[in-house]
Amino acid sequence: MIKRCQRSIALVVTFAFLTLLLISSMPLPAAQALSQDENVLEGAGHAANFIEKAQQVGYQAKKKNILPIILGVAAVGVGIFLLVKLLAAVKYDVSGVWDFHNDYTTAGSTDYDSIWTFTPYESFDKKSGRFERNIKGTISKGRYYFVDTKIVIFQNADVSEQYVGSFASKTTMSGTFQHTSGAKGNWTAKKK
Repeated sequence: MIKRCQRSIALVVTFAFLTLLLISSMPLPAAQALSQDENVLEGAGHAANFIEKAQQVGYQAKKKNILPIILGVAAVGVGIFLLVKLLAAVKYDVSGVWDFHNDYTTAGSTDYDSIWTFTPYESFDKKSGRFERNIKGTISKGRYYFVDTKIVIFQNADVSEQYVGSFASKTTMSGTFQHTSGAKGNWTAKKK
């Protein structure tokens, strides 16, 4: 569940961080500013040339808090990091037609080539679906699913065969297979 929602979680965390950053860097509340104005107005009538004297002395600004600046720089850094990470993630797509070659490591079994067609259950989430395997005109069906972003598992309909493999690139895969009869081997596949 978390791997499926990783992009949404990253966006929510970034939004929450930026919102907290904006709230922490807001100016003082208006009530404090009003009380300072009232003090100035009260003292203005007591001294002659009050404004001129205040200007001659110079205005002394309060020291700024550096925390909002540090948080701002950190927020920008985190935002850029998350954006690069989300955009740079390689997406592997098994859907389509693939040429498979099975190479048995068990004695007495014959190697063969086949054509597999993968169809995802949902067009927006291609992490699971079904396949049709054509071995010299004999069609068999099964299902596939991704364990993580790169590792994929295929099982035929009666679960008598299981293929486990990973992507070497977006158009090539390889791995191992095993039959319930005990036959084992390696497989390679290339997308058409």
